[in-house]
Amino acid sequence: MKYRQWKKNYKKKHGVTPPLELDKRKKRRLARKMARQINKTLPTAAETLTAAINNWVQSIKPALATLCENMAAAFSNVAAGLREESEAAEND
Repeated sequence: MKYRQWKKNYKKKHGVTPPLELDKRKKRRLARKMARQINKTLPTAAETLTAAINNWVQSIKPALATLCENMAAAFSNVAAGLREESEAAEND
């Protein structure tokens, strides 16, 4: 009865029903509703996000492999050049 009296007095004083910011009962009800919606959508959102990350990783793997191969070839060429320079310095 207390809530009903508060709401009626507010409406009588201000001419409109109380806004959501002031109405504690509506806030609690809306919070419960949002929690239920989150509980329903959270698992599907997590699955979607996981699938997207897996697809992204799968698509980036060939590029990473190519990058690693190119870096390995570059380091191999640098090592060979340094080896030749050191051998030439020893022979002089």
